[in-house]
Amino acid sequence: MSWDAYVTNLTANGALEFAAIIGLDGNIWASNFGVAVLPSYQTEVPDEKNPDITAKVAYDEKAAFVHALTHKGETGNAAGVRINNQKYYTIQFDGEAKSWYLKKNKGGACIAWSNTAAVFASFSQTINAENGAPQNASDCNKRVLDMAKYLAESGY
Repeated sequence: MSWDAYVTNLTANGALEFAAIIGLDGNIWASNFGVAVLPSYQTEVPDEKNPDITAKVAYDEKAAFVHALTHKGETGNAAGVRINNQKYYTIQFDGEAKSWYLKKNKGGACIAWSNTAAVFASFSQTINAENGAPQNASDCNKRVLDMAKYLAESGY
């Protein structure tokens, strides 16, 4: 099975917004983002002292992702967690369980990892799955955790 099939499996029935299998080195193995690599770009970050003022900063999603996985969800930069150019906030990072739960405006994401790869998926409460119910954290978390467990058991 190709890595794309794993992403298709994660997003089946419209249950998830975006999904990816990402090597622990930050290289995308497969995704439905429409990009082959986690990008670098300029993004706006609020000033710490005055949140009404923003500044443009360089952001490297790949470097921040790799850093965050090895530093309890901390990206080491002012722009925070960004994946697919979407801003996330850490809800819970559990290094022992190899899971990371994230929140974004009207949605969220889950990341779980094995020895060689991370499984990422996001949901949006503004998008309905094929069953008519809004995408949700429960479906996202279950699919991501199950996929990461499967990959780990398969030697990845």
